[in-house]
Amino acid sequence: MAFRKKHTNIYKLIIAATALIYSNYSFGQMESTAFSATGRGGVATTFVTDYQSIGINPANLGFHKSFRDPKITFGFFEVNATWFSEALSRRELKQTLFNSSEIKFTSEEKQAAAEKFANTIQAVNADIMLIGGSLRLPKNQGVAFSVRDRIQVFSKINQTTSELAFLGANAGYFPQLLLSDGSTIRNPRHPSNQGMDDLPQEIQDQVILGLYNNSDSAKFYSRIMDGSKVSSSWFREINVSYGKQLVDTYDFSLFAGIGARYILGILMIEMEANGNELVSSNISLSADFGLDFGDSASVSSPTFRPPKDVSTFRRLAYPKPVGRGFGFDLGITMVVKRNLYIGLAVTNVGSINWDGNVYKVNDGKLVQFAGAGFNNFNILASDAGAFQFAGDKSPLAWEGSNSLKVQLPSTIRLGASYELYNTFHIGFDIIAPRNKAPGNLENTLYAIGGDYRPSKIFKISTGLNYGGNNTSKVNIPFGITYIARKGFYESGIATRDLTTFFANLGGGSTISLAAGFLRFKF
Repeated sequence: MAFRKKHTNIYKLIIAATALIYSNYSFGQMESTAFSATGRGGVATTFVTDYQSIGINPANLGFHKSFRDPKITFGFFEVNATWFSEALSRRELKQTLFNSSEIKFTSEEKQAAAEKFANTIQAVNADIMLIGGSLRLPKNQGVAFSVRDRIQVFSKINQTTSELAFLGANAGYFPQLLLSDGSTIRNPRHPSNQGMDDLPQEIQDQVILGLYNNSDSAKFYSRIMDGSKVSSSWFREINVSYGKQLVDTYDFSLFAGIGARYILGILMIEMEANGNELVSSNISLSADFGLDFGDSASVSSPTFRPPKDVSTFRRLAYPKPVGRGFGFDLGITMVVKRNLYIGLAVTNVGSINWDGNVYKVNDGKLVQFAGAGFNNFNILASDAGAFQFAGDKSPLAWEGSNSLKVQLPSTIRLGASYELYNTFHIGFDIIAPRNKAPGNLENTLYAIGGDYRPSKIFKISTGLNYGGNNTSKVNIPFGITYIARKGFYESGIATRDLTTFFANLGGGSTISLAAGFLRFKF
């Protein structure tokens, strides 16, 4: 019975493309790479200024508080990365990220991992600003630009899919098991074989294939994955924004702004099954990652061929895009009595057209399966035999498509804040998704937070937030920013959740880091 390695590579790449970002949380819709906003838990609509207002509220580019405000601000390599897991404790999450090579699950631990991961949220965001700058213009107006990458993932899989991932061929989905000696035995985990004793470890180690002898009894992928969703995207954005003060009186000021972006699409995955149907099953990935879908839409046997002339650096630094699109932002900010700020913004309105390596996964039956499953929670650290489709039955049928138009993950932001004596600035944000596009928030996010300046050179930020892709845990963020005495230089570091580093408070774990060390003002 020949193994179909090409299908093995396809599924591993789908999983790897998702896990590549597991190094959400979809916080890119919340505060971009503004590390100070991360310390406030995403409270940013009325706080951010200069190029950090891009993608949040372009109206703030018109802010001009005093003659000391810098005319030029620019920065490099500001980073915001977060991984939230509803299933893992803080110890497990840390081990997965930093020490997974030393973890190898036993059979019992695999079963426990499958049960733990089932129907829980794993969500990731990585937002990297390569370069950004802004210019304050006369008459209280300003312009800004930035180039940044946004990588986002949301994943929630059901019990059956989770068992397949961690138990492999031993998963309870399969009624029969093929051993290395060529014999076939019944699988005690399958419902039809209830009452059988569990197989000893030495027998489980000999299992090379889980299968249905009668393919008519096998289930369709839409039924196997029912209630599961994997959504991810990788965009490279070139942004330009403009903001201006429209009304200026002693007690009231009004600012408005607009932003536009040209988007290069690197990766897009939409996989969701609901009501025993594949609601969405679209995949597009840069050719530089080596997934070859064939020369025409009629080719249904994709293969994986890493390009020999493409280095790892190129794949990460400037992969060839397979999608292109445009988006825009609109925002207003009102200032009442000089201290009360109220802001409203609509961000990332637009679409992207995926026109290369675009494929739709058709529904089919899972008849055979090989591999021992993942040995720990780090999917990328697993060996090549961990998770494989195999046998004479094609596990995935691919239908080629010339192009696919997808809406951008758009949000509505409402925020308000109050500033007291340039020492305290406290506020709230409500951020709601406008659509179900890949990479968007699953639910409305609520956040409160603020800044405290104990001295002219330090600013401390904190707050709390709830919702978004994480409805099971309240996060308590924290950040600190250093400001040079003459204001020409800033640097800072922040985390979305301080509690995960010290205690398990329930509802999951969040590991987050936002940092910027090359931010200059003149």
